[in-house]
Amino acid sequence: MKPALYVVTIEVSPSAEEAWNRWHEDIHVPEVLRQPGFLRCRKWKDTTHAPDGWVRYVCHYELADKEAVERYVASEAAKHLRAESDKHFGYVTRPSRAVLTEVARFG
Repeated sequence: MKPALYVVTIEVSPSAEEAWNRWHEDIHVPEVLRQPGFLRCRKWKDTTHAPDGWVRYVCHYELADKEAVERYVASEAAKHLRAESDKHFGYVTRPSRAVLTEVARFG
């Protein structure tokens, strides 16, 4: 089995960045990592803002395999986590998601 990467890019309004980061790091990411198949998460801040000045973050969630991502995306837990995100920060965030599978490893 090859590992998978669930990539979530979130653009955040500068006015909500501090509050969103606290919630995201203290509550959201730990809840996601408790889901089956998740191994770890690395969070990155893009050095370039979105065209309208919003700050861009990229989370790389490492999972055991593509099937683990598929199970998560279809799960009630994923629906709940997205609803909570929308409830607290839906008006000041713009998320997008992608699933990547490993094709080669170097170094």
